[in-house]
Amino acid sequence: MAHAQAEAQPYNGYGGGRTADYTNANPEQNYCAALADLYVRYVGRSESGPSSNRRPDVNGGVALAKCKEGDTATAIPILEQKLRDAKVTLPVRPKS
Repeated sequence: MAHAQAEAQPYNGYGGGRTADYTNANPEQNYCAALADLYVRYVGRSESGPSSNRRPDVNGGVALAKCKEGDTATAIPILEQKLRDAKVTLPVRPKS
């Protein structure tokens, strides 16, 4: 039986946690996506499942939505603070 192998596709979403892992033309959007990935992975509720005793963070959820919409000016400071509060190391921010 032959198995098809999946081809490597560029990932343009939350996934790697490093700004180099994203393919947006805008470096701020890449940074925001990296922050969002770390937030979801280590702070947010999404991976805990609905039966978790963790409470959803409305501000974190808004920041994730703003990041996805491209409103990095609003999302980045919120996500950075949430990650710092959780003692998660921030990715390197690209120079403007």
